[in-house]
Parts: sequence; structure tokens; C-alpha cells
Amino acid sequence: MRLRRYFLFAMILLSSLYLNSCSKDEAGTITPEEPVAPAVSVATITTVVPHTITTVEAQAGGRVTNNGGATVTERGIVLGTAPSPTVSNIKFNTTTASGDGSFTSRLTGLSASTKYYVRAFAVNAAGIAYGNELSFTTVAIGSATFNIAPLYIIGNSLAHWEVELTADGGDPVTERGLCWSLTENPTIADSKSTDAGKGIGKYTGAITGLQPQTEYNVRAYAKNGGGISYSANMKFKTIRKGSLTYTFNKSASPSTEEQAAYTRLQIAIDSAVWYVNNYTSAVKHVWLNYVPGVATADANNEGWMRFGTGEGYQNLRTMLHELNHTFGTGTTSWWTGKIVGGKYQGVFANDLLNKIQKSTGAQISGDTQHWWPYGLNQNSEVTSSRDYVFNCLLIEQMRRDGLSAAGVWIQ
Repeated sequence: MRLRRYFLFAMILLSSLYLNSCSKDEAGTITPEEPVAPAVSVATITTVVPHTITTVEAQAGGRVTNNGGATVTERGIVLGTAPSPTVSNIKFNTTTASGDGSFTSRLTGLSASTKYYVRAFAVNAAGIAYGNELSFTTVAIGSATFNIAPLYIIGNSLAHWEVELTADGGDPVTERGLCWSLTENPTIADSKSTDAGKGIGKYTGAITGLQPQTEYNVRAYAKNGGGISYSANMKFKTIRKGSLTYTFNKSASPSTEEQAAYTRLQIAIDSAVWYVNNYTSAVKHVWLNYVPGVATADANNEGWMRFGTGEGYQNLRTMLHELNHTFGTGTTSWWTGKIVGGKYQGVFANDLLNKIQKSTGAQISGDTQHWWPYGLNQNSEVTSSRDYVFNCLLIEQMRRDGLSAAGVWIQ
């Protein structure tokens, strides 16, 4: 009786298990249950130590070590100035990624001298995972540094400058230039000239509106996120205003050829007067003549100038060259006494040549008539308008050395 009871209980249990593991469709066919999908979890990710840190940028990254059983659809870096940043803070996606789950993000738009907290993040179907938290501090903004050469391109109302900005202090330079005043250590609140460029490197410009025979103070400046940096104070003095005048002797009834030559020579003499009167203190009156029988052009120290029919000589280069002769180069005994062994012996002009060439020990070369470099002896010697300026500046320093056919040099 007891054995029969155990047998009935076992049969009931087996029937129950059978019914729980199978189901019937409408036709009565028994089908297996759908398998249960495996569980998905958030990814596992680590944060890489930030590097390449500047005042405004850094690089950081991470590595996904386990995708949590689902595809990672987004990964990157979150950043904030408080601990535990999330995607609600600043988020940077990847700039590079590799197959093993590693990635790099470029962090931009940062502030100098600021501590930031970063975490790598990864997104999959289960949600957002964050890596370990790290921190870094951006570089402090420093002062810009300069290499400013002494000003040597100085006239009576203008001066030219050349500055090299050698470092930006860790933050991009947004403005640069020169400022000047009659007192030491000028600032941009005084007179200033702003260069069109930005960043580090060489830049040039001109100071205008100056007074003749006046001492000025000048400093280069640069602006970046940390403020304004200035170079050391430098001094320069403008020269006396030149006074070159002329008489242009012309035919009362010029031919067509003569009129064309007059037009070319008029442009040349007016341009030369501008250069001489701005970049030298020479005082001279000259007589300009068109003489077809002259092969090229010539002049004497009394101020008489003659130009022939060659159009290639009816220009500014030749005009300045012949004006040099009226001032006494190649036309006076002083000049021949100053040329020894083919080299000009004047201290001031040679000193200026070395400043122009950024050299030491260089001397102007010369013979009984001409001098070089910057003597404008041939058209091929002119590469830019600065060659005209350098010619005048060297003539001014020769006058300082004693060349006196265009007036005695006065400080």
C-alpha cells in the first residue's frame, strides 16, 4: 500500500515537469520555450594620464577593456573644474582610436593656470561607463619675449623698425607692434603702430609724424591672454630735415622725344627729392639737364647734372646715384682720400653698413668714382625701395664722416 502511494506521487511530479517545460500551439503541437538573452552591463574603461599640456590645450584618452556584452557606440573624455565630471559637463569625443579599445581626445578651449578633472567614458546599450578620475593643471601664461634691433632706418619725420617676437609666453599673440613717446618706457596708451600679423616671428613697420632732431623712446609690445608684454626701452634721434631743391632746364619748344624724357626725369627728380629730404639732412640746389650727347648720365659736386637719351637711365636709381656725386662722392678730394685699398675709411658709414647687413667688420668698397653696396651704380642693384633708403642713410653717415659738398653735418 505504501509502495503504491510513492509510485503515484512520482508520476504526478513527472507530469508537472513535463507541462512546465513544454507548451502546445493551437494544433496541439508541443514547442520549446524561447531562450533567455544574456545580461548586458556597462563597459569597463580606464583613463589615460593627460599629456601635451599647454595653456589652452591638452591631450587625454582611455581604453575600453570590456564592452559589457554590447557594442560601444560612443567614447571620449569628460572634463570639468570640479571632481567627478560627467557628460553633462564638457565632453570631447575621440580624435584617434585603435582596435584594442584605446583612443585619444584633444581637449581644447582650456584656460591657463587652471586645474581640470578628467574621466574617460564609454556608452553602450546598458548606459554610460566612466573610467578612473585624473587631474592636470594647464600651463600659466608667461610674458612674450623680443629681439629688437637698434633702429637705424631713421629720417627726420619717420623711422622704420624690425622686431622678432621670439616667444609668446605660452598663449597666442593676438596683437603686436611698437609704441613710442618722448619719455622712457612708452606704453600703448602713448603713440603706437600695430603690425597686421599675429603670433611669433619677425615683423616690421614705420613710425611716422615725428619731429626733426628729437630724441624718442620706443618699445615693442605684444598682447596675449595674459596681458601686454613690452621689450626693453630703446632710444633714437631723428635727423635734421633735408633741403634738396632743383632747377629743371628745359627747351622752350621741346620735341616729342624731349617731352617724353622730361616726363620721365620729372618723376625721377621728384621721387629723389622725397628720399633725400626725408632720409638725409643734405642742403643742396642742383640743376637738371637733358643732353642727348651724354652717353648715360653725369654730375659734378657743384650740382650740375646731365642725362642722355637712354631711357634706362632716366629713372630714380640713376637720379639718386648722380645726386650722390653732387654731394661729393667720386667728385671731391675728400672722397679720394677716404678710399684706401679699395675700402672706404669713414667710421659712421661703415658702422651703419654693418647694422644693415647684420655683420661685423664690413667696410664699404669704393674707387675714385663709385661705392658699393647701395651706391646704386646699376639698375640691377635695386631689389626694393629699401635700397633707395639705404643709399640715403649711408650718404647721411658719410656726411657725418666729413662729406661736405651738401652742407656740414649737424647733430
